[in-house]
Amino acid sequence: MLFRRDTVKSRLSFLILLFSLNTSIFSQDEELCSPYGLNVFGGNTENVISWAEASNVGCGDHSVDEMPYTHQGTNTGMGDNWPVLGSQGEDVAYTLTVSEQTTYDFTLCSENTDYDTKLEIFTNTDVNCDSSNASSTGNYNDDFTCEFSSLQSSLLGVTLEPGQYYVVVDGFGGQTGNYEISINTTGNRTNDVSVNSIKSAWPIEELKMVELGFAQGDIDAYAQQAMNPVRYARSNNLSRDVPEECGTFECYRVYNAESGIVLTCTEELSFTHGGLSNGVEYCYYITALYNEGESEISQTVCATPSTFEPAPPTNVYAEVWDEEISLYWTEPSVSTLGVPYNESFDDGGLLDLWLVDEGSNWVYNEFTGNPAPAYQFSWNPSITDYDQSLYSPAIPLGTLDEATISFDLTFDNWSVTSEEFLSVEYKTGSDFAWTELEQFSNAVEDFPFTSYSYDVNGLSGNLFVRFRCYGANSFNINWWAVDNFSVTSGGRESRNQYDFLGYNVYVDGLVNNTAIFDTTGYTVYDLNNEIEYTFGVSSVYEGAAGEDNYESVPVNVTAQPVYVYGDVTGTISDPNGALLDGVIVTSGSSSDTTGTDGMYTLLNLNVGINTIQVTSSGFYNTTAEVTVLAQADPTLQDFVLSPDMPHPGGLNAHPLDEQVFLEWRTPGNGEEMAFQYDDGVLANATYFFESYENGQAHGVRFDVGGGFDVLAASLKILSEGDLFWPWPNSTHGPVRVLVFDDVNGEPGNLLFDEEATAENGWATVYPNVSGLDGSFYVIATHSEDWSDEEGFGIDGGLDYPDNMATYFDGNWNFGDAGYGGDYMMAAQVMSYGGGMVSMSSTNEIDQELLSIDQSLIASTVGLTSTGTPNEPSHPVFNTNVSIDQNREDVLLEYRVYEVGDDGTETFVVATQDTFITLDASPNYLDYCYNVAAYWSTDGYGELESRHSNVSCTVPYAPGDSDFDSDTDINDVLAVVDFILEEDYPTEDEFRNVDVNMDENINIADVIMMVDIIFGTNVSRLMNHDPSEIAYVDLKSDYSSSSIQFQIEYDGPIRGMEFDLNFDSELIEVKTPHLLDVQSNVMISSSMIYKGTKRIIVSDIQGGIIEPSGYAYLSIPVEFKGSDYDIGFIELENVNLAGIKGDLIQQVTRTAASEVKLIPNDFSLQQNFPNPFNPSTEIRFDLPEEGHIELVVYNMAGQKVRTIESGNMKPGYHSMIWNGTNDKGTRVSTGMYFYSIQTNNFQAVKKMLFLK
Repeated sequence: MLFRRDTVKSRLSFLILLFSLNTSIFSQDEELCSPYGLNVFGGNTENVISWAEASNVGCGDHSVDEMPYTHQGTNTGMGDNWPVLGSQGEDVAYTLTVSEQTTYDFTLCSENTDYDTKLEIFTNTDVNCDSSNASSTGNYNDDFTCEFSSLQSSLLGVTLEPGQYYVVVDGFGGQTGNYEISINTTGNRTNDVSVNSIKSAWPIEELKMVELGFAQGDIDAYAQQAMNPVRYARSNNLSRDVPEECGTFECYRVYNAESGIVLTCTEELSFTHGGLSNGVEYCYYITALYNEGESEISQTVCATPSTFEPAPPTNVYAEVWDEEISLYWTEPSVSTLGVPYNESFDDGGLLDLWLVDEGSNWVYNEFTGNPAPAYQFSWNPSITDYDQSLYSPAIPLGTLDEATISFDLTFDNWSVTSEEFLSVEYKTGSDFAWTELEQFSNAVEDFPFTSYSYDVNGLSGNLFVRFRCYGANSFNINWWAVDNFSVTSGGRESRNQYDFLGYNVYVDGLVNNTAIFDTTGYTVYDLNNEIEYTFGVSSVYEGAAGEDNYESVPVNVTAQPVYVYGDVTGTISDPNGALLDGVIVTSGSSSDTTGTDGMYTLLNLNVGINTIQVTSSGFYNTTAEVTVLAQADPTLQDFVLSPDMPHPGGLNAHPLDEQVFLEWRTPGNGEEMAFQYDDGVLANATYFFESYENGQAHGVRFDVGGGFDVLAASLKILSEGDLFWPWPNSTHGPVRVLVFDDVNGEPGNLLFDEEATAENGWATVYPNVSGLDGSFYVIATHSEDWSDEEGFGIDGGLDYPDNMATYFDGNWNFGDAGYGGDYMMAAQVMSYGGGMVSMSSTNEIDQELLSIDQSLIASTVGLTSTGTPNEPSHPVFNTNVSIDQNREDVLLEYRVYEVGDDGTETFVVATQDTFITLDASPNYLDYCYNVAAYWSTDGYGELESRHSNVSCTVPYAPGDSDFDSDTDINDVLAVVDFILEEDYPTEDEFRNVDVNMDENINIADVIMMVDIIFGTNVSRLMNHDPSEIAYVDLKSDYSSSSIQFQIEYDGPIRGMEFDLNFDSELIEVKTPHLLDVQSNVMISSSMIYKGTKRIIVSDIQGGIIEPSGYAYLSIPVEFKGSDYDIGFIELENVNLAGIKGDLIQQVTRTAASEVKLIPNDFSLQQNFPNPFNPSTEIRFDLPEEGHIELVVYNMAGQKVRTIESGNMKPGYHSMIWNGTNDKGTRVSTGMYFYSIQTNNFQAVKKMLFLK
């Protein structure tokens, strides 16, 4: 049977309840109550007999004998026996015996309930069941809205103390009918329950009676009854286990079934029959003895006593560690593993015996449970067509053939698909197939931890349970979680003699554990290394009542702990020998901070070479490679830190031709900058629950660029007034803020580690870490000294995913971790500018997005906001960098170093300027440099500062497209090809030929390259105004079937570049040429796209291009359309190069030119259609441009309509006449004449208009 309840973590025993509910009970005048659930266990020369308590139905009509309980019935003809509140009638009572405080749901909500019901719970101690002595518990309901009706009654979340109760079903206003009642346990509810008390339910019923027309006097009488406190003065028989209705109980008689001899009469629920012969079977039955007589006998059970030899554990072995030994073994072969069996998945249970088959979705989760921990099936990793199971140990049953399987289950869904399942299944004896108890699916919404219970029978030998998760795609769910698994039996109330209890561990003959435990592993701590110990493991079994437990002979193994790790210790001092306080020393996850004695110690380092890093404000960071040995004595390593003298920053390297120009900032001349990638508005939240050392941290990469010092770092902590406060609690503890440098796109060296507590919503630290370059990381993690989680903020949009870093299971991941926003962190730096610049360098890190177990992410879904979203929030930095004002240091010079590919630095030159030009030959190699300041110090002698950022560049010859360090005509032609898109430049070619560095390659670069090769004659152009604007036109020349590129401009033009766009189906643009032939002028053109031709013109020896009037180019065109087609050529992307190769300001006045066929002769064509109505087309041909008149006359020679009067260009033309005169009035039917008149041509034709 399913036993389901919402539950909190507890170790509730349901045995007494089950014993009292599962018996068949009769009223006193029918039959005396019998015990039930008889069981016997064979021990050494004894048998242990046990049973369940007797019970009966009392004053009820039916007994609630199982959980959950469901019964269909009717109140018709049952009589009015109970004083149910208000208007009521015939009723039915259900006897519920409660053995310990339990919370229940009672409901009549069912499709089988067909009338207006009532529910009320009573007690009655009257032996004659006189209802006038019944007392209401105050749990009452008339109407409860459910899916079937609003008139069906329910009582949810009713907590009852131990005793006997009567759940009474009645009808409103005396109604009768059929009903179905369901009773289930719900656990301890913490949420609001439905209306279940008189005080809350009665006012609703009063309104109902008024609406139905009940007499006010009757309503008042009922109300007086409802509010009478005497009605709820409950008394109950809580002093006896056997109900008085069963009879006056004396004892239970235990009989030898073969001889019928009474072995004992006891008030207990078990009896040990001793002095028996091993190997001989004995049988028993029992009765309950009352003053009124003796009940019927129970069923008969048998058992055979046998000699008991405690079985020891097997395969005991030891793993040696540093000052500790871990012991492991396999369990003994026992057939009397105790039932009840309980597993809460806490440490110390039979956790090691739970198995998971292939796959990694079933996990032991320390953070989820009822309470935690629990076993959880998570969606992650996302898998399809999966089938994974969690298996219990095989639980020996001995002689038991029935048991109750119970557990708590919770489900969190992602998407309702009905394709994901959890099946609870069991095997027993030699079963091959699994038997399904219940199947759950994601067709339902989430549900919290709920208790389920199933009674199974037909068992033999052992019981094996599995939780099988299978389905189409695990992504459709979030998780299932199982907790508080148990196997109990009504035939065994508690552990019996000989039941397996667990193990003891001995060290040199002395018990080491404080209590018996039942895991198959144990670690002994605080041992001395290199000393041999004898370890023993024994099995422990339940002893006889009042006697010691049985214990096997220990299985021994010898082992000695060894030094697995090593330690490093030493002192930190300055060059004068003064010991330094507050120095951070780290190696991997081990760290220490020196005190006033300058001492540090790093514990438990891995054997071998370890990198130790030393960091202190005001001193250079120092590292050392130290060989660590596995031994008692630590390795000694002292450090002398050199003062961190002010250093130059912002180094920039600029490329020249076989030279590099360097410039930098003076020491201390930096720019204070603040960084915050989030928008400052809190929209979501998560929390810290593990430390960085345990594989959990969140952070942000701040991209500064160039050299900088980190002055401050801060993170948003949920605070009073924020959304979601108070979550996770109303108090603040410290959080750890870490600062890392950037190594290959990930957090590298730990430079700073300090705890901070939030003030004004931000937890801020002041690292004062100097000498960084490019990027750094601020990482937030949980403080190990703070027990509660600490919530931190996330904004509403993920704008900088590549900067969000999440540390999980020891790996750094970048991108959205499932929070949907940017981490709210900020930093303040002192930036010195500069930066690494390389010829073709990239540093892209390919990181997959993080997949965190969703149960470990704190969600704000369902949390109640305590206010409106906050205004943007930002930390307030109070940076105070300490400077020793008493020292008088003198800057002597700057020292420039070349930095090799392997990081080696070679001194180049010293200077007292903040700039220098260095020879760098040959071109096209990467040259890298840094700069240091050299000081004469007050107290430490002459010292060189920390070196600046490294800046790199590639010297090159401008215009040198072929990298031969020489700019020549071949480079010019290559650039022309780039412009015409005949070829495409590489990144380095682009840099070389973009001579004017405007990020474009165009005619200006060509002219400047020509100047590099030939120079420029500018003597005749000294009076030119460079601010003059050039006006560009594209004109048609019909006489030569070409178009002209014209420029109105007084200054010199040395090059031009433009695109012509046209319909290539109608027009063909041919090779352009100068109107006046000039030597050394290069004209190039290319079709860069279909219908787009790019044209370049330049003087390749440095001269200017001469126009003919305003016309510079004639561009022949061929028209491929029909007589009346018209095409257009459009002018775009015009660039004009002036005297120095610079681009001239220009305005395109005429951006398009019309192209069409030109007839050889004048002609007026016959109109079409003719006759016509309502309009007709008139065509005519003009071989030349001129003024025309196209007029319509009537038969009388009167002008009717002027169709066209004006200047027209040559071509084939067409006009439409719509049959109206100049006033717009439709003309009459008849013959009309149309005439054309030009300077050189006249013609007349006639046409017929019909209506």
